Amino acid sequence: MNFPPEAPILDVKNLRVSFPSAEGPVGAVQNVSFSIARGRTLALVGESGSGKTVTAHALLKLVRPPGRIEAGRMVFRSRRVGEIDLAHLDEKSGLLFKVRGGLISLIFQEPMTALSPVHTIGSQIDEAILVHQEVSPAAARRQTLDMLNRVGIGDAVRRYAQYPHELSGGMRQRVVIAMALVCRPELLIADEPTTALDVTIQAQILGLIKSLQSDIGCSVLLITHDLGVVAQVADEVAVMHRGEIVERGGVRAVLKNPQHRQTRALLEALPSRRAVVA
Repeated sequence: MNFPPEAPILDVKNLRVSFPSAEGPVGAVQNVSFSIARGRTLALVGESGSGKTVTAHALLKLVRPPGRIEAGRMVFRSRRVGEIDLAHLDEKSGLLFKVRGGLISLIFQEPMTALSPVHTIGSQIDEAILVHQEVSPAAARRQTLDMLNRVGIGDAVRRYAQYPHELSGGMRQRVVIAMALVCRPELLIADEPTTALDVTIQAQILGLIKSLQSDIGCSVLLITHDLGVVAQVADEVAVMHRGEIVERGGVRAVLKNPQHRQTRALLEALPSRRAVVA
């Protein structure tokens, strides 16, 4: 499908997501609007509870009941299937099934919750391929081994047959990234992909995502609370606070001259602000 060069791959307008409470509906996401340019990285940043993950889950219709999407448009422009308003896809739609994991992939916060403890690494990545591609099990295995090598997992044949508990945290995160990218998605949502990893492994994972993004040509929505991470990998940043986007712009401009008090507070939480905004 051909779109104008300036058309963003994702265009979210006035998204609202709420959860019921004894006092009435609570707006976890309130009139959120943003767009992601094709091939670029947008960081959605904010403290815990600001609505970042709920926004990401809404894009794939993964908001768990009793939460619900109340309003808004989420237009995804896929070169494979055309323009889709994700907000209005039926939960049982074959197109939604194709979108999840095929056109849009999600890296979850904690790899141990994203991976099945009773299935091998290889079988789980194979399944992602077989669900979205018409290939033989042997071809799926070859793709899996190739992707394991590309994400920096040595001795891929041996790792293929191992279970998640046999791998380190950094290795498991690489497996989750491999699973997310093996079907060559057009949009990758990375939800806190370096949480609980030490700084050395964190740098490796961020570098890996950036390298594979360039290789595959996908766009990235990075969910994080760490402006240090944002400075390393993002092109644009949107700051969330209490379910709303309170500041948005190019990374360098926002970090050098933050306008909102929440952005300033996030910067002040960094050990060395000078290194981030240099």
